[in-house]
Amino acid sequence: MKTYCPKCQTLNNVKASDLLESEGLTRCSACDTLFDALDGVGEPPSDRAPDSHPGERARDKGATAPQESSPQPQALDGDLPALQASPEAALDVLDTLYEKKSRFGALYVTLAVILVAALAMQLAWQNRELLLRQFPLLEPVCEFIECRPSLVHAPNKFIIVYRDIQPTENVASSLTLNARIRNDADTAQPLPDIQLSLMNTNGLVLVRRRLTPREYLYPPPPKDRVIDAGEVITISLDFEDPGYQATGFAIDFL
Repeated sequence: MKTYCPKCQTLNNVKASDLLESEGLTRCSACDTLFDALDGVGEPPSDRAPDSHPGERARDKGATAPQESSPQPQALDGDLPALQASPEAALDVLDTLYEKKSRFGALYVTLAVILVAALAMQLAWQNRELLLRQFPLLEPVCEFIECRPSLVHAPNKFIIVYRDIQPTENVASSLTLNARIRNDADTAQPLPDIQLSLMNTNGLVLVRRRLTPREYLYPPPPKDRVIDAGEVITISLDFEDPGYQATGFAIDFL
């Protein structure tokens, strides 16, 4: 079989058995170019330039349909006028924003308003005494609802009217604490716990103990016992004498 080299147009004689082993590829005897032998069968085309990449054509020999060449870019005239922006084609800023409307928008707003109002009412209720002092015009509201608390817990409102520690009569190595406390709060308070501290001359605590109302009052009061506003109660408590180092004491309300 005779085939023409696509590069130098040299006619080459090839054997069919050799083409079977090389998968149709052969090498030109003149320019040593590797090409597809089947592409060069027949007369050499007079208007075709020599193929400088036969290997690429050989790899594409399995394609059955011819491929169209891609269009080549064309040179433009360098004197073209510059592009100008058109005001009619410009987009408004609002047109570029995408707003998704929710069917539950009004419901969400209503719930948010309710939650804010409930929080404001809760804060106002917790600070109602302060609000009533600063805004006396709110007093008529207390005719319909109980604005002022009937019971508070304000340990700092307990005042010690009298206190004293003496040796316990007829009991050796024992001391007796006598004290009277008054509730200076505007409303009643539960009985407080007291903290008794015995100290030396340097102010260092030697003994400290927390006592509940059932420990420092006799007979033990009920758990719901309260001290009304301005009421005075008396405390009498016996305890073991810690020794000569104890020269002072302090009572704190908890």
